[in-house]
Amino acid sequence: MNKIKMSGIAKYLPVTLVTILWGMSFVATKFVVSVFAPFPAALYRFTIALIVLLPFTKKRKIWDINAFWAGFWGITMYFVFENTALIYTAPTNASVIVSSAPIIYTIFTHVFHKTSTTKNHYIGSVIAFLGVALVVFNGRLAKMNPIGDILAFGSALSWVLYTYYIMKIEENNGVDSIFSITFWGVVTLLPFSLFQDMSITIEPKSLISLIYLGILCSAVGYLIWNKSIALIGDRSTTNFVYFIPVITMLSESIFIKSQLTLYNILGTLMLIIGLYIFERGESHGKK
Repeated sequence: MNKIKMSGIAKYLPVTLVTILWGMSFVATKFVVSVFAPFPAALYRFTIALIVLLPFTKKRKIWDINAFWAGFWGITMYFVFENTALIYTAPTNASVIVSSAPIIYTIFTHVFHKTSTTKNHYIGSVIAFLGVALVVFNGRLAKMNPIGDILAFGSALSWVLYTYYIMKIEENNGVDSIFSITFWGVVTLLPFSLFQDMSITIEPKSLISLIYLGILCSAVGYLIWNKSIALIGDRSTTNFVYFIPVITMLSESIFIKSQLTLYNILGTLMLIIGLYIFERGESHGKK
């Protein structure tokens, strides 16, 4: 995997940007799946991404077994789970469940990669996740939907496997790799989509949301995410998933005009403290 050199806070800017884009994507996806069937919605999203990426590819190397599995898990299965979950549950509920991915990935790398894992990693992960839950649930037990929540958890597991296969690709942060991953995501999404209504409905809000998801969240977002892995490592990058529900909550507040509460503030502080503790664990591990 190519390493990118960048110092200080600047190396966290790419992952911060993609976190904002993806945090808003849950609200956009909610608009899209209200008009399009879940699987075709994902197919159209990544077809747009593929078209956007095509002019910027050089080698246009399609076949790579790890790119195939990355596309299958990180695009097909992730969005089969997420898009279906958003039919049954609210964007904030789905995003907070997906934010369990960093804890799962920490355990996964410890067991399968034998990556050094300290108590700081686990303590930081748990505090950050509890902070996210506090922000999203706002101090009360949110109205949960078993079907939607289980499907959202499937997205979290899919993202762990996506990261696993991304780490196996030698040059995983270039346009060519993202094009290959996106290509296989579209190919493996097609069989799922054929079993649902693939008609395209002209509805301004959902179409604008679909274009946003295809260009910024997919073509640009996946490229920035993989570059962030090269910049700050797979664990630290995955930990930014914790911020996604906070962005989702803020995005929803634009439409429902809700105000920040004490629980929002405390939860955000817990999130920052948890990530700081985790990063301390990463620093000690590298030393």
